[in-house]
This record gives sequence, structure tokens and C-alpha cells, in this order.
Amino acid sequence: MSRPVKALEKITSVRLAEILTERAVVASEVLTDALYAQDKHGEPFVQVLVSGGHITEWDLAKVVTENFNLPFLMAGNYQISEDAKKRLPKEVLFKHTMVPLDVFGDILCVAMPVMLTFDEMGKIQKEHGVDLFPYVGLISENKKVLGDMHKDYGAWLEQEQQRHEAELKKRAAKPSKPSGDWMSIFDAGDAAIADGKKAAPERKSSEPTNGGGAPTSDPMSLFDAGDAAIQDAKKRPAPPKPTVPPPPPKK
Repeated sequence: MSRPVKALEKITSVRLAEILTERAVVASEVLTDALYAQDKHGEPFVQVLVSGGHITEWDLAKVVTENFNLPFLMAGNYQISEDAKKRLPKEVLFKHTMVPLDVFGDILCVAMPVMLTFDEMGKIQKEHGVDLFPYVGLISENKKVLGDMHKDYGAWLEQEQQRHEAELKKRAAKPSKPSGDWMSIFDAGDAAIADGKKAAPERKSSEPTNGGGAPTSDPMSLFDAGDAAIQDAKKRPAPPKPTVPPPPPKK
């Protein structure tokens, strides 16, 4: 399985953060906070940006379609098949704000709430024995269609909003970003990049960089370094104390 999505392995929140930084669309500190919220609290990266007013869902959908070569579709304009409605449990659709569109054998076409990550889609495929073919949709549109499909979606959404607000109050009362936390991975990545700048000999403009790609001093490599560190940390057995190294000492 997973044939349609295998070509979409680059659909990650970190990669989208890189693109938004390159375009100077969203401030880097906002992106870092949104990545943290997703990793620590399970809040969808895209929805954090949109609900926070940092970018409109239309602008974000345009960025995703252009950079990940995905088609765009307004779920309300599609005649949803009855088989598609039954293919996944409504709880899965509610959780991911995802609209099923049509079924072709084992392939289920879905409208995403702008973007679901490759990992999220892979997990759905594995748990429910289906291949997903994603279309870029709008968060607001998907919510409207889900409400029309399932009369209890509104109540579920309200309950989730109350739960989310209660969680935010808890976080505000007890900040969850200690110096040795996940956020220090980005500090470590930034420090590594800075050290690389000091150690690397000066290049001439005509010299190739990273095999013709971006130079090692590219600020985008901060996200790559941070993401790689996160993935490495997740693969290792968790020690009894902090699961990530503390930030490097400041000079």
C-alpha cells in the first residue's frame, strides 16, 4: 500500500517552514513556536499558523500547491461518493479535518485542511488499509462539508475547542519550554551552523556549494539540522532524564 503517498515524502511541516521562511511570509520565531506546538501538543502546524492570523488559508494553500505539486480542490464543489463517506471512521475525518471525496479500488481521494504531513497520511493508511490521494483544500471549507455530512460534527468541534482552550490555560499557568527542552534542538542546530561558518574556508562566488545546492551557511539548514536532530532523538531509547541534549554553552 501507500503507493500514491510514497511520492509525497517531502510533505513535512519542517519543509513547509523552510519555504515560508525563504519567502519571508511568516516570522521564523512564529514558525518555530508552531513546530513546537505540533511536536509537543499535537496541534496541526498549518492550523496553528492560520488560527493565529499569521497567514490566510488561501495564501497557505497556494504555497503548498506550488511547492509540493499537489492539486487544489474545494470539497463543497465535489459530488462526494457514498462509498468514500464510509471508507474511514468519522472520528478520523473529524480529528484531521479531512473530507473523503471518492474511492477507486484501494485509493481514497481526500481533501486536506491545506496540508497533512506525510507521517499523518502514512499512519492513516496503515491503520485503515487504504491508500490516500490528497488534494489541497481549505480548513473552513472542510469544516463546512464535514458539518453537512455529519450532524454531530458541530458538537464535536465545540467540545474540542473547549478542550483546546483549557489546555492553553494550563500551558499559560505552567510554561513548557525549559532550556533543555525540544526547542534547544534548534539552538544546537543554529550553533552548529555558526561553528561551520567559522571553520569553513572562504568560498569564491564561482565555487559550487553542497554539490551545487544551497551553501552550508544557508539559514534554511537550521530547520534541516533541527529536524534531523529530532528524528535521531526519537529513534534512540529514552534516557531517564531529558531526551534531548541541553543547549550548547554560550560563550
